[in-house]
Amino acid sequence: KEKGDYMSKMSLDISQFDTLQKAMKEYQGDTEQTINDVLHNQAGPLIHDAIKLLIPRSEREWKGKNPPASTSNSLQKVNEHLVVMVKNRKDYGYLYFPDDGTNTRRHAGNQQFFKRGGESQTDEIINCCVKKLVNNFEK
Repeated sequence: KEKGDYMSKMSLDISQFDTLQKAMKEYQGDTEQTINDVLHNQAGPLIHDAIKLLIPRSEREWKGKNPPASTSNSLQKVNEHLVVMVKNRKDYGYLYFPDDGTNTRRHAGNQQFFKRGGESQTDEIINCCVKKLVNNFEK
């Protein structure tokens, strides 16, 4: 993690991985590039939108305060090889506290909206990967 960056890690459970692995074996070809394409072009936006819906809304305002994370461009997508990360932008490092931090007077911690948002999309992402592998094979 870079200073000020926060993200939760999520992974597939073994049954989801088995489904994807089976499809990769059946529909040989450039499966690695196909999975990368799905992760970078479809999964990233799905995860981003799911997390965004779960970010708590703050009504607090003061002079010079950035727009709240729930209504602004507070998240960014980072693509890597067979990986897509959705993480906060630098000015929104405080998202750590409601997501994974402890309870404070102003907010409840341990809401896990990064993790819950990502995990809520795993079935859809697996389905997209399998569908793309099948479509590429049929061409």
